[in-house]
Amino acid sequence: MLNIDMQAATMALAGIGGLILLLLLVYIVILHKKIRKLETNYTFFMQDETGASVEAKLRDDVDKLHNLQGTLDMIHQTQKDIMAVQNHCFRKIGFVKYNAFDNIGNNLSFAFTVLDGKNDGFCLSSVYGRNESRIFAKPIVEGKCLYGMSEEERESLDNALNYSGDMQAVQKDLEE
Repeated sequence: MLNIDMQAATMALAGIGGLILLLLLVYIVILHKKIRKLETNYTFFMQDETGASVEAKLRDDVDKLHNLQGTLDMIHQTQKDIMAVQNHCFRKIGFVKYNAFDNIGNNLSFAFTVLDGKNDGFCLSSVYGRNESRIFAKPIVEGKCLYGMSEEERESLDNALNYSGDMQAVQKDLEE
């Protein structure tokens, strides 16, 4: 009897073990299907519209950004060079029209001042009279005339010195 009970217990344990193995096998099949579905979704989401992987696309974009940084550095250097050259170019202008004599109208006389970025340049004046016109040129060095100036010439010089169209360089961010 003991033998039969032992045999029945062994069979019961083998049946329970087989049932557990069968349940585990079913669970493994279900997990395998879920993993395949996740892999399919992952593959779908990790590709762009052309079928290339997003990782490769990101790598390519990062390389392009590094190249753009070099280009941006070159543009900033070129801008500095241009600003240095512009300091030697005429870029400030002052102009005043006036009547040199009371009996002549239409403001036909003028004072015209042109300065570079260092306030060096010249003042050109034209004094118009009925019978003759005279033109004078006076050098300007560091914003000052080396010769005496008329009131209109000084006003023209002040207009040029106070010129508001000053160019500013684009500031480069150094947060790299």
